[in-house]
Amino acid sequence: MKETFLIILALFLVGCNQEKALDGKLILENAIVKHDSLGNWNKIKLELHIQEPRISNPYRYSILTLNNSNNSFKLKRNRDQYISEHIIDSNGISFTLLNGKTEVDSILIKKYRLNPSRNIGYKNFYQLLYGLPMSLNNHLKEIIKISENVFNEEECYKIEMELKEPMISKYWNLFVSKSDMEVKGIEIILPDKPDGGERIYFDRLMTVDGGIKIPRIRHWHEFKDDTYSGTDLIIKELKE
Repeated sequence: MKETFLIILALFLVGCNQEKALDGKLILENAIVKHDSLGNWNKIKLELHIQEPRISNPYRYSILTLNNSNNSFKLKRNRDQYISEHIIDSNGISFTLLNGKTEVDSILIKKYRLNPSRNIGYKNFYQLLYGLPMSLNNHLKEIIKISENVFNEEECYKIEMELKEPMISKYWNLFVSKSDMEVKGIEIILPDKPDGGERIYFDRLMTVDGGIKIPRIRHWHEFKDDTYSGTDLIIKELKE
């Protein structure tokens, strides 16, 4: 009798975990409909002019080109008196340029992070962050827990998840508005560093080509005490 009870209890707990996972998937599906009702994320070519001031670098600007139809990527950014370019072409070939040329000076390569091996990290991070929640279809490993939570004074679903590959960390919390399924922000959790991590507040949806709605503004804060550290502001979408 005791053994039968334990089996029933185990099945019940498994069922509860599956129910939570299904609920999380449903929330993500509804959020995707909110942000990409036409299903165009996987074929979009996105080119954005972004102002990215940080406390340590208040004059950072970038031009992000993300072509999901052929998996190419380019990040063009001001570096002091230089312009750097981190590029992955449609054949998967990765290279960097400084003022339009391949740089050979090891000091400049290190200072401006011009090793081409870094490009895939840039690509994956920008693709994941700017494509939320659609990008989770490619980057999500599992949903760990679903709960209701107040985030930036708004009632939200909190989706605790593990990514397939770390983007700063493997562990992200996604916050989705309960009222309209808009993604309101994320937390990037560092389990081994309780004083580390990031909290990013999203604001002001804009519609880009393909009818996709993405946040125009992302405010970065320290996870431990919510101290402000920087902002990503889409100045405009660049069109051919």
